[in-house]
Amino acid sequence: MGELIYEDMIPVQATEALEEFITERPPALEQLRSTMAADGLNPDVLLEGSPESVGPVWEWITTQTDDLGLDPRPLDKDPTRPSWPSWARHLRMVDPHPPAQSLALVDGFTTYLAQIITTAAPDAHWRVGDHRIGCYPMLNYPVLTADSHQIFLPGLPLYSTYLSAQGHDPMSGTEMLQHTRRTITALRGEGPVAEVAEEPLVTVVAEVDCFDVGLRTDLARKHSHLVERMVTELASRDGIASVYRYGSDALVIDAPHWDETRLKLWLTLWLHRHLHTDS
Repeated sequence: MGELIYEDMIPVQATEALEEFITERPPALEQLRSTMAADGLNPDVLLEGSPESVGPVWEWITTQTDDLGLDPRPLDKDPTRPSWPSWARHLRMVDPHPPAQSLALVDGFTTYLAQIITTAAPDAHWRVGDHRIGCYPMLNYPVLTADSHQIFLPGLPLYSTYLSAQGHDPMSGTEMLQHTRRTITALRGEGPVAEVAEEPLVTVVAEVDCFDVGLRTDLARKHSHLVERMVTELASRDGIASVYRYGSDALVIDAPHWDETRLKLWLTLWLHRHLHTDS
């Protein structure tokens, strides 16, 4: 399917991309097992199938991606792209980017995570991401879904790998375990009310020379200080000229080197990572 990104797909292309993603699951896990064995580990011991195993597995992967660092080549000159997992080829990746080896580790971890989650939440299944709101961040993505929740499993691991490779704090094993437990709870139908959970955390509209960002209303009401923290962190990123919070649930962002998709995904994944620790 070449370099077509999820947001630009028509339904038949999104269905084909989902089928490609599902087909890749067994070999991705087998490659992860081989990489562990080459590092002197016993994959049967480390990948023992419990939710609690997620923490140690993720800590090991983070060590590997730290060592691998960033690919020095721009995306359009990286000859390894055809070998990437399909979900990475269909994302709007940004430079500097993790190398193919790191993406393969995230891919294998995605499969392992899916096995653990679907064992604990047997109604969960893969489908094409959709929503009644057209700007839904996971539109056309391969998502694990049940009880109106849709989870793009590579999202947080990839986000953490970018953080790690760029010298920022990655997600810890404890954070990844908490994410796994929250995902299982949601997919079992034991999480927030579905109508609230369905609403996108952020909406991003490209205006002339800026982006207009709307936050889900409960964020401003319950987590105002967390939003301020997000604003501060986003403003420090390369390519962000300014971030202005002009209302409780509204931002104007001047990011001449970012596009709408990149900004929407960054905000969504940052919130998914940090909301659970905010009381």
